[in-house]
Amino acid sequence: MANQICLDESAFKQMEERLLSQITDISKAILETFRFKMIYDLKVTTEQKKKTLAHLKEFREKNWDNTVSRREAYEKYANLY
Repeated sequence: MANQICLDESAFKQMEERLLSQITDISKAILETFRFKMIYDLKVTTEQKKKTLAHLKEFREKNWDNTVSRREAYEKYANLY
């Protein structure tokens, strides 16, 4: 049998506010990512990008913890920030 959730108006408004807050935060993060990418592309040469990607790949290979699942690794990374 399916469970039913009964929300009163105040509980619904709280849920709506939390949801809208999360959507706003995510939208701001996406816009900030685009902004960073545009500024980065203006300031960094193609050669610098290649070097950065090579060093990033090397760093990941050295520091990736293979003992945990990909999901756990991302959760661990997210908790750092």
